[in-house]
Amino acid sequence: MEIKRIKAPKFRVGRYVLNEYEFRNLQLEVALGIKPAGIKVTDSEGNRSVILEHGSLSRSLKGMEISGKLSLELLRANRREE
Repeated sequence: MEIKRIKAPKFRVGRYVLNEYEFRNLQLEVALGIKPAGIKVTDSEGNRSVILEHGSLSRSLKGMEISGKLSLELLRANRREE
């Protein structure tokens, strides 16, 4: 069996390098008011963004679309089978 290999995106926040799940959790913590808005983030290509008050990003970052696209494709596949 062949399995497609996908490199998980990494994001730099200050001196930390976060995986996608850690980064999405940070977004949630900002949205919930646990962490302050305005946290600066850099993706693997050097694109910069800021986590806004509601947890959204001021600019899209490379890698953030991967899990969303896979989830949508799975939903489409399931609907085709019904």
